[in-house]
Amino acid sequence: MKVLLSSIAKNDIRMLMRVFNAEEQNKDKDFLNDLKESINIILSDHHKLDIKNRELQVYKTKNFPVQIHYLFEDNDSLFVTAIFKENN
Repeated sequence: MKVLLSSIAKNDIRMLMRVFNAEEQNKDKDFLNDLKESINIILSDHHKLDIKNRELQVYKTKNFPVQIHYLFEDNDSLFVTAIFKENN
C-alpha cells in the first residue's frame, strides 16, 4: 500500500522535527522513527479496523504527543492529511 503525505502533513513533520529538536538534541530523529512505526501500525491494522473508505481517522503515536490524521483512498493508499501536536 502506498503512503501519501499532503503538503500540509509534510510541513507539519518539518515543524515538529524543529520543535522536538529544540526540546532535546536528536529528539527529531526519535520523532521520525515513532512516526514511521505508527504509520506501519496503521497499515498493518487497517484490515482489522472497521473503517469506511473516505472517513478521516486519527491515530495517536506511542511516544510523542502527536496525532496523525489520515484516510484510506480506494483501498490502495494511505493519505496522511495532517500531523498535530497535542497541547499539554
